Amino acid sequence: MTIREALAQRVPRVRKPTWANPEAYLRLPLFADGFHGPWAELYDDRAQRDVLTIRPGSQKICVLLDSHCGTDSDWEPYGGPVSSHERDAENYARAYAER
Repeated sequence: MTIREALAQRVPRVRKPTWANPEAYLRLPLFADGFHGPWAELYDDRAQRDVLTIRPGSQKICVLLDSHCGTDSDWEPYGGPVSSHERDAENYARAYAER
């Protein structure tokens, strides 16, 4: 699926099947009113926290542009564990609606 398809279907989290960490995912910016925001957040707790020494969720990807994110069709819904960092005050995901 594409990011646009995932947004239209209100899929809250997606990932690429080729990613090394099976618990890494992109949190899509879904709002309770049926709309979506511009910024998705990457959550790869292990790599972001332990390797890059950055806060998980602090890497943002714009989903409004016709970029590789919007047109790549190899995204899949993510159904694994959810990062506790989605609730961090600095991350947008704390305000995103669940499906």
